[in-house]
Amino acid sequence: MEQGGLQLTLRWDGARIVEATVASTRPQAARVLHGLPAARAQALVPRLFSLCGQAQAAAAALALAAAQGRRPAPDALLAPGRAVALEAIGEHLWRLLLDWPPLLGAAARREEFVVWRKRLLAVATVEDAQALAAALEVWLAGEPLPAPEQGAADSVALLPLRDATAWAEAPPDAAWAARPALAGAPAETGALARHAGDPAVAARLAAGQRVAARLAARHADLRLLAEGLRDPARLAGWLDAAPLADGAGLARVETARGVLLHLTQLKDGRVERYVIVAPTEWNFHPQGAFVREIVGCPAASRAQAEAAGRRLALALDPCVAYQVELTHA
Repeated sequence: MEQGGLQLTLRWDGARIVEATVASTRPQAARVLHGLPAARAQALVPRLFSLCGQAQAAAAALALAAAQGRRPAPDALLAPGRAVALEAIGEHLWRLLLDWPPLLGAAARREEFVVWRKRLLAVATVEDAQALAAALEVWLAGEPLPAPEQGAADSVALLPLRDATAWAEAPPDAAWAARPALAGAPAETGALARHAGDPAVAARLAAGQRVAARLAARHADLRLLAEGLRDPARLAGWLDAAPLADGAGLARVETARGVLLHLTQLKDGRVERYVIVAPTEWNFHPQGAFVREIVGCPAASRAQAEAAGRRLALALDPCVAYQVELTHA
């Protein structure tokens, strides 16, 4: 299915970025699930998305089960929890090893990433997962934190960690899913929201260095995920579901990019309604973190303005392709 993308347009006056707009062509993929039998919908969901397939599959299975009145037993979450964790580790390493180095003046670390990718794909047992966790912890201990020099005078609130029951108190609809908000205001989801209290992250936030804080938060997330591979109970808060009234169910899964919500309603065993709220819609809300932070960013040249836009976009990590366009004010 066509994934769509983001057009990020910046207006620059020669000294700073004075305006920013976000235009999304991401389709509402959940529409194709309407009318399908529950089992067919569950099988189709991970094929609709090029990224985070494990998280999407877990969310679909949990939401459809909840719509049928079934809550998952804790043991039933172990296998999907490990799959989601391995996927999130791969996403973080992709960004840190392949995408960030060129934006910081270094070469992409492709060979190193390939080694990690092979190790992730080879995990089949608890012992494999624990060995991977140990290797990841050693790597993190010797890996310096990238430090892009890009501050932010303003931004949105960080989305607090909420379980499925809390999200179910005001179930999302399609309009809200396109521009999600918390208490009527945009918010940021992702590793930064999960790890704002980590000392390295908090220090960068206090200094106004939100891009660097997000990179530090990726390291904190990797440490947590490694701990979760050793002790799956550490990831108990990463995925859950709640039944709603009228044959509906809501699932929540944390991903590398942030919280993923699936809401489905069944009638006679078929999907009557399906809503997906992805992290990209939070972080690239028209009044969200990207727009709030990039406006006012100093830039003495077009190249600096474009680089600032690309760094911030990558730090917020959309799950689709994006393009940064600069116009002169």
